Amino acid sequence: MSVSVDGPKRGRRKEVNGELLLVPYIDLLTCMVAFLLITAVWTQLARLEVQQRGQGESGLTDTPQTRMEVLVHDNGFVLVVDQNQQPVPRAGGDYDYQALAGELKKLKASHQDKTDLRILSEDGIKFDILVKTMDAAMSAGFPDLSLLDAGGPT
Repeated sequence: MSVSVDGPKRGRRKEVNGELLLVPYIDLLTCMVAFLLITAVWTQLARLEVQQRGQGESGLTDTPQTRMEVLVHDNGFVLVVDQNQQPVPRAGGDYDYQALAGELKKLKASHQDKTDLRILSEDGIKFDILVKTMDAAMSAGFPDLSLLDAGGPT
């Protein structure tokens, strides 16, 4: 690398030998890229907000609350309201999310002040099925969802 020096002695060049250390700059850029990827906003887009409302709830109330649950099992859904159970079977070998949403909308019409719903899942149910079940419940007007293990028949 050479640098020309202007002054009374034109035409003379002063030779400057210097090395650029690129490794620290590459390390800094790598750390910055990793930090930006970790803190990116798009990581929050697929987040599901589910609250625990079942076991371990500490608030005691005087009036009995209506228990509303959706049990997800291999044969479809079972909609449970207090002691009443209504099955929503599979249609054509696949879970019938539209029928579930329709039944939940009817339930919401009769209990307009109720916003919470418990979703009980048996072992072996795929997470994708649970997410679609939660979507159907949210579209029916139940934004406060609790996801619990069924642990056996309800």
